[in-house]
Amino acid sequence: MNEWLLAAVVLLVALVPCGVVCTLRSPMDGLVALELAGVIETTILVLLSEGFHRQPFVDLAVVSAVLSFAGALVFARILERWV
Repeated sequence: MNEWLLAAVVLLVALVPCGVVCTLRSPMDGLVALELAGVIETTILVLLSEGFHRQPFVDLAVVSAVLSFAGALVFARILERWV
């Protein structure tokens, strides 16, 4: 296990509080946690790509970043009906 994979595992543990906030708090707090989870997830994918020495996997991280942002915008659009 190299330092890239170790950093990915540490960030994977950091996703747990985001999941707790998404499920237990208000929808607005959940939206913020969803955005943070998208950033952490993208960073994890980049670290795994570097740790396994597979540079084409960075494309997956880029696509994940775009889709997590778009998903959060859709969630915010749906959420504005109830706020």
